[in-house]
Amino acid sequence: MSTELQDEIPAEEKKRTRFPVWIIFALLAAVVGGMLLFKKEEHSMNVPLGVEQAAIVTYSGPKLTVTPYKWGVAVNMRIARMTEQDGTRVYDVRYIVNREGTFDLKDYLVAENGSKLDGLPSFKFHGDPKLSKNLDSRIQETEEVRVDVGGHYYATLAGLGVFWILWLLMLIFFRRPKKVAPPPPAPPGPTFAEMLRAYLQQIEAGTLDAEGKAKMEMLLLRRWREDLALGDVSMYSAFGAISQSDKTGKVLRDLQEWLHRPTTSVRREDITALLKPFATP
Repeated sequence: MSTELQDEIPAEEKKRTRFPVWIIFALLAAVVGGMLLFKKEEHSMNVPLGVEQAAIVTYSGPKLTVTPYKWGVAVNMRIARMTEQDGTRVYDVRYIVNREGTFDLKDYLVAENGSKLDGLPSFKFHGDPKLSKNLDSRIQETEEVRVDVGGHYYATLAGLGVFWILWLLMLIFFRRPKKVAPPPPAPPGPTFAEMLRAYLQQIEAGTLDAEGKAKMEMLLLRRWREDLALGDVSMYSAFGAISQSDKTGKVLRDLQEWLHRPTTSVRREDITALLKPFATP
């Protein structure tokens, strides 16, 4: 009997020592599963700095707008387009990350009417400076930097340029009117000496009429006025100066006597002799 008890006791002790191990494993599994089930995984997207990105935000609450711009802000954002579908607004949001860090798109959106935004979805992204390195070379690898213009564009442009030059030359030189020659100068009029000699010939021939006498008198008065440099004085003052001059005083008095007094003793031969010195060139 003692032998049987000795055989049973070790078996029960073995069972008692195994039972706590399974409980420990079960508790660990439950803890790990709960952590995996209830842990909220934060997901963020890596974006390069300084490159515009796009995101679609669907929200049925108040109309959204971006927060006022501030100097040195980490994210610049704008709403490119907004559409409405079944009472829900769909926003096409464009944003640029300016420095390294993790940011949430909803932090830069506010309601136009200033109300609180409930239920606005979160959209996190991470500004990664590593992605910004060699960005230009990666863009050149994925995009072909050239513009192909079809339709013989350059040939047409060259043809139009040649046509424009020819058309301009034609406007300048084709049927260009010749320069009109200036009219010949008018023949010079008779000089004072020539006109006075003509009057003297008529006096000698006795053919000088009253009109000719008046013209001869006015011609002599103008010439004597210029010789005496009387300027713009009146004819009355000029006449007095001419009559007082030693050169023209006696000639003027005899001429006036012969012209205006028919019974004068001054003969036409005397007038011709007095005026001939003034008729020399």
